[in-house]
Order: sequence, then C-alpha cells, then structure tokens
Amino acid sequence: MIENQFKIKGFIVWFVCALFFMYEFLLRTVIGTFQYSLMQDLHLNSVQFSLISTTVFLIIYGVMQIPVGIIVENFGLKRTLFVAALICGSAAFSFSYSQGFIWALTCRMLMGLGASFGFICLLMSVTDWMPHRYSALFIGLSQFIGTLGPMIAAGPLEGLSRSSNVTWQIIFFILGIIGIAIAILVLAFVENNQHCSGKYIVLEKPEKILASLKKLFFRTQPWIIAIASTGIYFSIEYLSENEGRIFLTLKGLSLQSASNILTISWIGYAIGCPLVGIISDYYERRKSVLYSTSLVTLFAICMIIFLETKILLQLGFFLLGLGASGISIGFAITAEQYKPQFIAVGFGLTNAVIMSVSAINAPVIGLVLDHLSSGSTSSLIHYTHTFYILIAIAAIGFLTALFFVKETFCKSAVDFTFLKNNS
Repeated sequence: MIENQFKIKGFIVWFVCALFFMYEFLLRTVIGTFQYSLMQDLHLNSVQFSLISTTVFLIIYGVMQIPVGIIVENFGLKRTLFVAALICGSAAFSFSYSQGFIWALTCRMLMGLGASFGFICLLMSVTDWMPHRYSALFIGLSQFIGTLGPMIAAGPLEGLSRSSNVTWQIIFFILGIIGIAIAILVLAFVENNQHCSGKYIVLEKPEKILASLKKLFFRTQPWIIAIASTGIYFSIEYLSENEGRIFLTLKGLSLQSASNILTISWIGYAIGCPLVGIISDYYERRKSVLYSTSLVTLFAICMIIFLETKILLQLGFFLLGLGASGISIGFAITAEQYKPQFIAVGFGLTNAVIMSVSAINAPVIGLVLDHLSSGSTSSLIHYTHTFYILIAIAAIGFLTALFFVKETFCKSAVDFTFLKNNS
C-alpha cells in the first residue's frame, strides 16, 4: 500500500489520467449539444439518437468495466491508457465523416470502447500513487477535472456552434486530434507504480483469478454500493446527453439558456466532488455523506420537474450537481471493499452497474416519451410524466444508501499483514 506521502511523479501521472478522463467525458456528453443538427444531418428519430448518444456508448462502456479492471492489473496503466487514447482519437476522427445511422453508431461503439478505460485508469492512479487517507479527496478532484468535459460540451460549445457556425463534424475532427495528443502525453509521463515498492511485502495466498472473481460477484455490499451510486448519478448524465435541453425549452427557456443551465449542474458537480471528499475524509464517514448527497439528488430532481421559474431551475440543477457528486464517495467506499489486486475490478463492477442502468433507461425513457405523445410532438406534460422515472431512480438510490450501505469509517474492510523490508 502506498505510504502517506505525496510524490511529484504521482501528481503528474494522476493529472494525465485525469486529462484523459475529462476528454472521454467530453466525448460521452458532447453529442447532446448537437442533437438538432445530428438528427437532421443523419436523418435520426428520437430513439435512434438515444441509441447513438447514450445506449451503444454506455453498453460498451459498461460491459467493458470488469475486463478493463483485469486488463489494467495485467498490462499496467501506461500501455492500457495509451491504447485507449488512440482508440478514442481514431473513433472521433471517423465520427466526423459520418453520413448515416450505422456508421455513426459504429464510431460511437469504438468511442465507448476507448472511453471505458478512462475512469478505471484514473481511479487506479489515485489508488497507486496517492496516500490512502486522502483517497476520497483525490477521487473528488479527479471528478472535478473530468467535469470540465461536460461543462465545455453544454454551454460553451453550444454558444460557439451558434455564433461561429462550427459544425459537429469540425468538433469531432478536433476531438480526434486531441485524443492522439493525449496518447503522446501518456507515453511521455505515465508510469506504473507497484504496491511492493521495496518498503513493504504483502503476504497473500495465491488464488486463481476466476475463483477470486466468483467470490467478488457473490458479495452483496459492492452491489448495494453500485445501486446507490447509480441512483445518485443517473439523472445528471441523462439530462445532459438526451432530453434536458428540449425539456427546458418547453419550460420557456431559449436553447442557449437551457445549455447554460445544464452547465450549472456540472459546476455544482465540480464543486461538490472535492467538497464531499474533504468532508468524508475529515470526519471519517462514508455512508452518511453518501445518503445525504442522494437525498439532495432526489430533492433537486423534484425541483427540476415541477418548478418553472428560471432562477429555481438554476438552483435545482446546481443542487443536482451537488447531489450527483456523492458518486465520489461511492467509489471511495468501493475501494475499501477489496484487496489491492482486485480494486480495479471492484471499480469496474460499480461503474458497470451505473453505465448499464444508464444505457437501458435512456431508450426506455425515449420509448415512454414517444408512447405518451402518440406520434405527435412531445409537450411539457409528456416530459413531466416521463421524468417520474428519474424520481424513482433517485429514490431507490437514497433508500439503498440509507438502509443497506455499511459504514467503513474510511478503513479497508480487508485486513493485510505488512512486513518492513530493509534490504
């Protein structure tokens, strides 16, 4: 386990990983910014758009999370992240030349494949390079940097596309270049950091990986944490990637104002992630912070759905971001459930549940919306009734965190024996 000291090299590795996470987060959410032009240029209906914007990306992303954990543990941070950045960059280039649904869908699948490595690699950089006592803080700071991606995608890119006629083709071409540049940074600066760095020897009984994974899957607490984290986080990503802008325009806001309000939610998220990390680490509590943030998410969703005043909508989306930031604590408590060699797989399990639920629910919400509108243009009342699903998901997250998540007091749930190595 890493000692309680900061290292300059560790900061550099962590920052490059956080930079890639911000990039893949931007790839994940930027589609929503160009919903109108993409649907028009590629001749998409609302279900096809949801498949491209969310479903296919998150299905690949979610399915890959546990394999990603195994790959990172076996091939190391540097090689894994380098290949992931190349895949993302190449897919973004290809997407910029899309002419129809199938090509765009294929490119989004590749983006999801490359992006699936981002968050796990970032969390492992925190686990391997940063002191454990500050793990929640650095996970929160990582989320803060990553949040710059959707913040850029929401307001600034919307304004740029409207004022300078910058098309989605140009944006994705530029994103392809950025992906290649990040791959070069990975080659130059990222290194692996072994738990056995000459100071400690970790005594472990050898165990086959399949047997170990079977044990992990049959433990209930990691699944409970994953369900709570999903309830906390789902709504902010769904509203950013899918129907958030249209919903707000039906409440009387301009498209630019709607995009700016979505940016406010990510500002709240960016502020909240390091803040809840500091609070959790300082008071040595995980569960209470987790269910408190999930309650804020539930309250914010109700504000967003039932209120129409612009200032209250802005407050609602800011609170939504603050509540969603509790996912940082979800990952911190996840890391405390596993032995070091399985932490990456544990992160993968939690992230897989979050992304799988998001991938399934996005088209379900789209289908419900289409059903309620009966083929006509969806009205505000159709959106309001459909978004009861968001309230239900947030409520499940709150109840799960409150009644079923166990407090760890910021301690590992697994005991280790460390021997000093003076050689």
